[in-house]
Amino acid sequence: MSLLCPKCQSEKIDIKNTAKKAGGTIGTIVGSIGGVAAAVNGARIGAVVGTMFGPFGTTIGGATGAVIGGLVVGGIAGGTAGAALGEVVDENILDNYHCLSCGHEFSLHPPQFD
Repeated sequence: MSLLCPKCQSEKIDIKNTAKKAGGTIGTIVGSIGGVAAAVNGARIGAVVGTMFGPFGTTIGGATGAVIGGLVVGGIAGGTAGAALGEVVDENILDNYHCLSCGHEFSLHPPQFD
């Protein structure tokens, strides 16, 4: 299916995805911050597992557990959720499409007024 500009019928359409990009960024940041508690638990577990390998294992295990347990997992989860929410906003609220020929911005779901 080819997308056409409703104003000039051009096929040269750009998708802006403004809310998806913003939501993904904000979600990643918030998820990473929220992941700090999980990072503490991950560091604790990693340090316990690392004790089998001595003091060096405790340090490496704690650091690895912190990164995997909170920052990475929290950031990925937050970024994914934020991008998904942003995509809904882009498709249903914002004018997400931009015609490169005439500059018209439009949505696939025009507002309906009762």
